[in-house]
Amino acid sequence: MKTCLVCDFGGSYVKYALVDEQGNMSENGRLPAPVQSVQAFADCVHSLYARFQTQIGGIALSMPGYIDPQAGILAGAGAYLHLYGQNLIHLTREKCPVPVTVENDGKCAALAESWQGALKDVKDGAVIVLGTGLGGGIIKDRKIHGGRGFVAGEISYLSTDLDDLSELSNAFMSCGMMGITYRMCKKKNIDLAAQNSGEFLQKLDRRLGIPYRFPDAPLKKEKMDGIQFFSLLSQGDSDAEDVYRQFIKALAWVVHSIQVIYAPEKIAVGGGLSRQECVLRDLKQRLNALYHGMRLGDELKADIVPSVYFDECNLLGAMRHHLQQTGG
Repeated sequence: MKTCLVCDFGGSYVKYALVDEQGNMSENGRLPAPVQSVQAFADCVHSLYARFQTQIGGIALSMPGYIDPQAGILAGAGAYLHLYGQNLIHLTREKCPVPVTVENDGKCAALAESWQGALKDVKDGAVIVLGTGLGGGIIKDRKIHGGRGFVAGEISYLSTDLDDLSELSNAFMSCGMMGITYRMCKKKNIDLAAQNSGEFLQKLDRRLGIPYRFPDAPLKKEKMDGIQFFSLLSQGDSDAEDVYRQFIKALAWVVHSIQVIYAPEKIAVGGGLSRQECVLRDLKQRLNALYHGMRLGDELKADIVPSVYFDECNLLGAMRHHLQQTGG
C-alpha cells in the first residue's frame, strides 16, 4: 500500500500527515508556516522527509496560489511571496528523492470532498475553504476544473464590497482569518507584526494606509487568532460582533455568486473557521434572508453542506491528486 508524506501549506501553519491510498491518516501534526524564504520552505519539507523517509513512497503538497500541477510552478498569489515563480517539484526533489506532486489548496479540498466526502455523490459541485484566507475548488463532471491559467475556483478574488476598490474588499480578506485578524488589530490597537503571517499583514497595511482606532496609543503585543476572536465574540465584544457580521455578509455573497454562475448541486464549506457551529448556521440564515428579499426560486438557492474533513480536506485532496498523477 502506497503511503505519502502530505503537507498542506497555509498562511499560519503547515499541516502534515502520512496518508495511504485509502485516505487513512497518521502522524498528524503542524509546524509554523515557512513563509520567510525559499530556503525556509525547502528546509521544512526536508526535515519532515528525513523524519518519515523509511515509511513513505512519495510527497504530496497542497499550496495556496496559482499552480500548474503538471509543471509544479507556483505562478503567484497566496502568502508564500518568496516562492512565486519557483518550481516546487524540483525544489522539493533536490533533497527528497521520491515522486513529488503539488496542487492548489482549494482544488485539493474539492478533490477530497469529491473522493470520499460531502460531494462524493454529485457530478457538479463546489468547495469553499475558510482558513487563513479563502480557498475554492470546482468539480465539473466529477473532475477538477482548472480553467485558463489554472485559476478556476479562485473565489478569493471575488469582490464583496463594490464601494471599496481596495484589497480589503477581496473575499480573501473579507471571508478568511487573515482579514478578521487585520480588522480586529486595527480596532483594538494590536500590533500586526505579532500575528501569524505578520510580514504579509504589514505589507498589506502599508498599501492600504488604514489608521488604527487609537493612533497615539501603544500597540499591544498580543495574538489575535481564531481562538481569541471567537472567544471575544462569545463574550459579546462589540468589535468582534461587527467584524463577524461583515464576515457572514461577505461569505453569503460569495456563496450566492458561485450558485448563480455555476449552479452546482452542492457547495461544501470546510476549513478551520467552519468548525465554529455558528458559522454555517448564520450563513444559512443570511442566505435565506437574501433569497426571501430577492424572491428567488428554489433553482437559484444553494445547497450548503458541511465538509466531511473540515481543515484536513487539503491533506486528503493532495493525496488524491498524488494518486491520480502517479497512477496509484
